[in-house]
Amino acid sequence: MKLKRLSVYFVLFFSSFLYFSQSQAIEIKIIPVSETKVITKDETEITRRDFFSFIAQNYKNDIPATYQYINLNFKDIGNDLVLKEALQILVYSDVIENKDIKLFPKRPLNAYTFYNFIDTKLNLYAIPNDETESNLRKRNTKKFDLVNVMQELESFQEQLYEKENKEKNTSLKQKIFTDVYETLLSSHYNKDNLSDEKLIDSAIDGLTKWTDDKFTTYFPPTENKSFEEDLNWKYEWIWAYVDMETPWEFKIVSAISWTPAEKAWLKWWDIVTFVDSKEITKENTLLEVVSWIKWPAGTKVKLTVKRWEETLVIEIARAKIIIKEVEYKVVNNNIFYIQIKTFWNTVKDEFEVALNSMKENNNINTLILDLRNNPGWYLDQVTDMLWFFVKENEPTAVIKYKDFKTVATSRWYDLIDFSKYKIIILQNSWTASASEIMIWTIKDYYPEATLIWEKTYWKWSVQTIKSYNDWSALKYTIAKWFTWKTETWIDLVWINPDIEEKIDEVKYKNWYDSQLEKAIQMAK
Repeated sequence: MKLKRLSVYFVLFFSSFLYFSQSQAIEIKIIPVSETKVITKDETEITRRDFFSFIAQNYKNDIPATYQYINLNFKDIGNDLVLKEALQILVYSDVIENKDIKLFPKRPLNAYTFYNFIDTKLNLYAIPNDETESNLRKRNTKKFDLVNVMQELESFQEQLYEKENKEKNTSLKQKIFTDVYETLLSSHYNKDNLSDEKLIDSAIDGLTKWTDDKFTTYFPPTENKSFEEDLNWKYEWIWAYVDMETPWEFKIVSAISWTPAEKAWLKWWDIVTFVDSKEITKENTLLEVVSWIKWPAGTKVKLTVKRWEETLVIEIARAKIIIKEVEYKVVNNNIFYIQIKTFWNTVKDEFEVALNSMKENNNINTLILDLRNNPGWYLDQVTDMLWFFVKENEPTAVIKYKDFKTVATSRWYDLIDFSKYKIIILQNSWTASASEIMIWTIKDYYPEATLIWEKTYWKWSVQTIKSYNDWSALKYTIAKWFTWKTETWIDLVWINPDIEEKIDEVKYKNWYDSQLEKAIQMAK
């Protein structure tokens, strides 16, 4: 396959060639690389004439024969028909300008000029790995340089061929997809029961499944509205964090403190199987089941719950309440307890209020940071909150995108010197994402901090949302977060606790928190 004419227009300036010494022209026969076996480097020097002939080979087959009628203005071509044809091809292809100047065709060509031309003008990087710019500037182009470039061209041609074939196959598949869609709607036996919108939504959902990333999701218009309400707490319901990683398993992640869900004793290991009389099946999505439980405040909903081997029916009153993301209190006069429920868009401000309260109490010597059942959310919030712990310009995390990475650094809120306090962090299997970033970064800077309970959820990736005109949306992963110190990616790694403390369910039902009590005992 011949290299297609590149759509790059440029002027070749010859003034940079004038300092080369005189040498004899060499006839170059362009041989396909597949037929060439290079055993030793051919040190024969290449002239400008050879260079023009070599470059012209890549354009000759893509232009009409009328190039032969171009009258050249160059002064020193003479009767060299090979050189004349090469220059006509290059002028016709807008590679060089037809100027009234001398070319000095018999002079050698500097190696740096040669490779720079190939790189910047033909968009082909071919400089050998063992060559430096300094070495290239000191020597002239050799015949082995041409062979090297030909090999790179052949590789480029193969890649181009593969790309074109892939594009053709993709185009064909797109036509097949359209035909299948239209055939089902027009000719399928059940066509009267088929919804074109549901067919398309199902196909798009299938695309997200093939990313092998459970955090990449397509929301049809109705579900997207529900998702946006979830993000802003603009609804009335039982107030529990929920998840549905696999079909049928609508899990309670945690009941939010002092809400109907907690008062009904929903547990973080509960699996809801029915909402009133509606059974949860593999056909139902997370947001669909959430919509069954919502609305309106003051009414009740019955949840059939599987708790280990036991099946329970729990009736819960829906309510409209205001969720505080941060709760704090003083325990035993010397312990400051802060619970962060999520990293929502106001949590940093609430956290700062808590820290100011902590700073005003001179008796405090221990901070208990409760991140249990905290699913994460906004990463810019946790980044800002880490500025209270990490000094200015110190790194907090590494964010790796597909083609580049950035390092998040602290701008330093010099409010509290945490090195003077004992730090204890409560975590569990639903401590995820932004919560895990906070735990790992604090542990990096304060290695004496103690982690209590169980390993975390292991979710450390970054998603963004792309909205469409029909009110649907795509949530997809754009980056992954890594620890700043070791660049560890904790997906499937988890953060293991320093001390494992199992929950006492019987005591917990009577408002006894055994993990918190363990932390309080350690603070003494």
